[in-house]
Amino acid sequence: MKKSYIEKQKRTNPMVHIFLILITAFQIFPLIMLFINSLRTDKEIKNFPIGIPTSLDFSNYIETWQKGGYTSAFISSFSIGFTCVLVILVFGGLASYALAKLYVPFKSFFLGYFTLGMSIPGFLFITPNYTVFTKLGIVNTRLSMIIIYSAIFLSFNLLLLRTYLIGIPKELEEAGKIDGCSEVSVVWYVTMPIARPIFSTVALLVFVQCWNEFLWANTYLSTDDVRTVSTRFYKFVSQYSMDLASVFTAGAIAIGPIIILYIALQKKFIEGMTSGAVKG
Repeated sequence: MKKSYIEKQKRTNPMVHIFLILITAFQIFPLIMLFINSLRTDKEIKNFPIGIPTSLDFSNYIETWQKGGYTSAFISSFSIGFTCVLVILVFGGLASYALAKLYVPFKSFFLGYFTLGMSIPGFLFITPNYTVFTKLGIVNTRLSMIIIYSAIFLSFNLLLLRTYLIGIPKELEEAGKIDGCSEVSVVWYVTMPIARPIFSTVALLVFVQCWNEFLWANTYLSTDDVRTVSTRFYKFVSQYSMDLASVFTAGAIAIGPIIILYIALQKKFIEGMTSGAVKG
């Protein structure tokens, strides 16, 4: 008896598995070496960049944390990241719902406007924005980064939310209205529970983008009390020397929260991305 098409599809060529394993190893190897080198001394790394630490010494983390001022850096990065997530989820969510579900005059214009916002590189506006922010007196403040990041990351995430919301059947929302729900109640009790995966995905994307961004943060933040985690590498690099052990340790400190956050939200992240792709 011939096997069905579905059963044949389930059979995967072993070469595909080997290829995927090699790609995974290629991606994970630098990450592994980052954490391994963070436990080695500067002399060991410079003598042999790829190697195993002679002993598990975590003093690098204590010294790097103190020298880099990571307490204030984490406060800045978390406060900026969480505020931007809140701003984009609220305003981007409301705007995406309106563009996906409601009658909005000039809807095509707004869609084109946000699409255009994705195509223009943000660094083109560094100089004019810096001039305006200087006159407003908000340069070298977390508020300046919140405004910039919210504006830069809004377009893509708004359109991503809209793509998902379009796929939610209108019948569900109409049923809620028939039962007496207002537009706000429909959004809160019907649409939001269904769209929770994509909102979790957007929250993770925005936070990671804010956490990793370097160019704007390095330009607008000049004092250590407001500098973010991504700008702390300069503490360990001088004109004539570089402390490689501290650089690797700084990288491990910077990437650690992102790894933990992704592991905690990976199910929601994958669900939101794949569902959004199918629904779009």
